[in-house]
Amino acid sequence: MLIRLSIISAILGLTSYWLGALFNIDAAHIPYLQTLMNIAIIIGLYINVLSIDTTLLKTCLGSVITVICIGVPIKIFLPGFLLASFSPKLAPIAYLCATVIAQIDPIAASKSLQTTKVSPKSETILRAWSSFDDPVTVLFAFYIFLPALIFQDSNISQYVVKIATDILSCALAYCLYRLYIDNRRVSLLSDSVKTTIEVTCLVTIMIYSLITGSFLLPAFVGFFLKPFAPEKLEPVISVIFYFSVVVIGLLCTNISLNWLSGGILAFSMFFIAQVLVAVLFLKDSMADKLKVMFGHQNGMTAILLTVAIELSGFDKTGDLLAVTLPAIILIALFYFSTNFLLDRKLFLQRI
Repeated sequence: MLIRLSIISAILGLTSYWLGALFNIDAAHIPYLQTLMNIAIIIGLYINVLSIDTTLLKTCLGSVITVICIGVPIKIFLPGFLLASFSPKLAPIAYLCATVIAQIDPIAASKSLQTTKVSPKSETILRAWSSFDDPVTVLFAFYIFLPALIFQDSNISQYVVKIATDILSCALAYCLYRLYIDNRRVSLLSDSVKTTIEVTCLVTIMIYSLITGSFLLPAFVGFFLKPFAPEKLEPVISVIFYFSVVVIGLLCTNISLNWLSGGILAFSMFFIAQVLVAVLFLKDSMADKLKVMFGHQNGMTAILLTVAIELSGFDKTGDLLAVTLPAIILIALFYFSTNFLLDRKLFLQRI
């Protein structure tokens, strides 16, 4: 499945690039494209949180909290620092670039776990890690590094008010859910009626999130507002992912990829930050640690964040795609090659 996804993505990306160059299409000026990308992030973020297995979470809550609250920031700040040090011109957006590619694709992590047997503890941590770092990286991007870049020369009161408003909206959404949806009277209704009520509430929340630019709210409601099973929404994720790949192909017709800076970012993320986090926070055998160390491949969130920020219209983020796209490609190559070699070595050790 993962190989097929990669092949289809490559074909779509190259085709859209060729068409964009042939017809001189400037993706940055396509009407409502920025709005569509924000909708894609809101929906994708909600589905990613919706897919988190709460039973899995309870079994390793301490380890997951440590990895997410400490490990993910390490994966952002260390590669960001190295990128800023080796490419000083990119220093203003270095941490934003690192944030974009700090997440682990849950599909790749799951596929990796299928090829080699690891301990239940390591498997649980990697699955939970790959599910939880999506919302964390989105929040870092839109609530810390992007606002810091935009408001560095202006009053930050707007930034503080936005964060406070988003937190209050999350609290209000949960209170309303407990009062009017998660109660005995609603539980007496038929399943179809309850689903209709929850879907209506969910659509309302997503419209509000789109209007206000709140990415915290759809991530938060994914924990309790669940009118659909996550597997039923997998086609939606595929559509969003392929749409993002097409947009990236169009955007590439007007930029020159920075492979050197992308290589610095990819190498430091894959072989330094990810390895360091696994060594520090995973207590298991070396074979199991290796699977977690090299279980990093970027997915839909990295693509969505790259495109959405690139289309935001801010001059200071104009070089983001030129750095992050080569990094995403190189990390994919690192992922496939290291896991192929690792699987062969572990297989030979077993026989």
